[in-house]
Amino acid sequence: MTSSSAAPAGWWAAFRRAQHPRGPELRQAVRLLVSVLLSDLLARAVHLHEPVWSVITSVIVTQSRITQTLTTGRDQVVGTLLGAGAGVFAIVLILGTPLPPWLVFWLVLTPLAVLAAIRPALRFAAVTLMIVLLFPAHGSPFLRPLDRIASIMIGVITSLAVSFLVLHDEARRDVLRGAARLVGDIADLLDQALRGTLDHDAIESADEAFRTHLQEIYGAVAEAQVEGLGFLRRRGDPLLDGLPALLRRLRGSAVFTARAAIMGETLATGGALDAERQALARVLAQLGRRCEREARTRRRHRPQNEDGATAVLTVLHHPGPDWSPVMQFTLAMLHADLDRAVRALWSGCTASPHDVPHEVPTKTEKEKEAT
Repeated sequence: MTSSSAAPAGWWAAFRRAQHPRGPELRQAVRLLVSVLLSDLLARAVHLHEPVWSVITSVIVTQSRITQTLTTGRDQVVGTLLGAGAGVFAIVLILGTPLPPWLVFWLVLTPLAVLAAIRPALRFAAVTLMIVLLFPAHGSPFLRPLDRIASIMIGVITSLAVSFLVLHDEARRDVLRGAARLVGDIADLLDQALRGTLDHDAIESADEAFRTHLQEIYGAVAEAQVEGLGFLRRRGDPLLDGLPALLRRLRGSAVFTARAAIMGETLATGGALDAERQALARVLAQLGRRCEREARTRRRHRPQNEDGATAVLTVLHHPGPDWSPVMQFTLAMLHADLDRAVRALWSGCTASPHDVPHEVPTKTEKEKEAT
């Protein structure tokens, strides 16, 4: 009986693991379906004649990130108001002048097309004009644009509400999981560079991937700051506020160290080289696991654990005379940045640069900016 009950649990765990890499896509699919359903129900509840425009709007506005949804929703609202005004003006011309409807349509559409070319965000104005004029409807010609505008507004409002309230508060997890993956990639780069198995092109390719990954992390941080109405909180998330900058510094020093290593600066051989490589691998592995652990919790303010950070960092030692002067400089810089990152993760906030021992000369920052 125990084995039979354990089998479904194992299947469920395997299913969850299969879902994990596609978590953001699945959450977006759920949000989109909920937005479509709610906008349709709400449009029918207020007895709009054409609830289909509400559904179409919800599909357009509901984006994978809240920041994107806010931008698209704003553009949709502004464009809808401009297009509605243009539509009412066109209806007045059609009813009050002998001009043919097709000519009125093109006369009103032309300035909207020019406006969309100047400011692409206002392209929805032309779309709204087409919705108002080109699709047939019954009843008063002036009620038609009002009904369709109401449908569009319901779609926008529903999309914003769903984006904030349905499966929210996941961007923080994405940030920390992305940080864990970046740290793992940095560990691989350093391990291979110190083994002498990389060339310049491989390091440049890895650095380009690191930069792209950092941009994704910055985007996820911006998302975390607004999702779940996070902008209304008095206190932000101190870890997320400083984590991207810490990772950027760590990336720079790691790439700098890898470049120095492949240029023949690793004079250390035998035990010293192996000890440094193993120490870096150990610290980076623990840093990555800590990011994964933070990703599994929703607590934004945790008690500090300086002892744990110190225990992790004990394996790092100041590079001695076994190393060339260049490698002493780059490794000291790398150790300092690892110190900052580890203490920030273990304390739940960004450590001040003045609180971190830094044995690198002042020119370190200039060197890092050059990389």
